[in-house]
Amino acid sequence: MKNKVFIAVDLSEQSTTIINKGIEFAKKMDGSIIICTIIPIYIDYLQSEMALIPTQWDEIYNTQKTHALNELKKIQAKHADMEIDLSVEVGNPKFDILEKANQLKATYIVVGTHGRTGLSHTVLGSTAEYIIRHATVPVLVVPMDRSEH
Repeated sequence: MKNKVFIAVDLSEQSTTIINKGIEFAKKMDGSIIICTIIPIYIDYLQSEMALIPTQWDEIYNTQKTHALNELKKIQAKHADMEIDLSVEVGNPKFDILEKANQLKATYIVVGTHGRTGLSHTVLGSTAEYIIRHATVPVLVVPMDRSEH
């Protein structure tokens, strides 16, 4: 069975580094690649006066999905010699990354860290930490570039 390396990114500035490390890892593991981004659902965090009607949310999420897919397609084109599948979903990154990786039978997961500490880590939580604790396959964690912070 060929290895499947599932690279989960949020399309932040750090994502390029995470994707490059994931691709490098996949080459060493003779694996195919799945690059995935989960667009977070924001409804849980909104004040009632900021609430939008569902069709407005659909427009926002569809625009974000289109943008994310276009960005991932650029990366896919740069690595045309590799077998790379793309996945863009709307949901909760902590849970949906693991669900998608399991669904696609990934043999490895690659994630990055933002390096949050203290209150921001407590409030925002750590997607990478959650994935490490709950994954059923090995997880490669790419640390943030400290020189940028």
